[in-house]
Amino acid sequence: MAEIWIAEEKVSNKFLEELGHYIRFDGELESAYFIGADGEGYVEQNKNFLLEFLLCQNRYPLFITFIVYEEQTGEYRAFLHENKIDFTLSSLEEKRTYYDFSGKHQYHPPCFTARITDSDSLAFLLNKTYWLAAENEFFSISFSDNLLFELGEVVEWKRKRKRSIASFKIGQGTTFMTIFHDGAGFYLFSNEEKYFLLEKLISNLPKDTVITQINDTLVTNQNSEEE
Repeated sequence: MAEIWIAEEKVSNKFLEELGHYIRFDGELESAYFIGADGEGYVEQNKNFLLEFLLCQNRYPLFITFIVYEEQTGEYRAFLHENKIDFTLSSLEEKRTYYDFSGKHQYHPPCFTARITDSDSLAFLLNKTYWLAAENEFFSISFSDNLLFELGEVVEWKRKRKRSIASFKIGQGTTFMTIFHDGAGFYLFSNEEKYFLLEKLISNLPKDTVITQINDTLVTNQNSEEE
């Protein structure tokens, strides 16, 4: 039985800047919902709840996009082939740098987008890749193929740099998720009626989900009390 808390967030430039990744929308969304589980083993708890949530929705195909470290490209390509999961693999335009005993190295981050069509493939992939989100690599899940990366100029530590910016196309009936810092929950972005109002979102959570807090309100035995 999952115990979670939910927070409604107003979507703004400041909000997007604080997500931990460079993200922009091609279109408009008014709000987003953060859904997270706390306590010991929170990474595993959040991964399991995300899987339960997606299985409960029973909507396919799903498009799961994740970035891996350069040396892991072959491992993930082989995993996807072995499990008969369709995918595309691209190299982002930005350059990353790392150092080892032989000196400085630069590479373009490998980016996978897997097309998931059944619950078994979903479970296999999420169990294999969620640790990347917990390491703060980019990770998103969408009910449509609505993501592309664009190279843009950003300011980091008072210096201008070229970075890949995740651009989500917001059309009619758009729903997608991004993973929060350290894998501690996820943001749900949607303009669909079934998720757009909080009451409807709650009605579409997995059965037996326990909500401990909504925004600044603690929830106890189906009754609420302000903190």
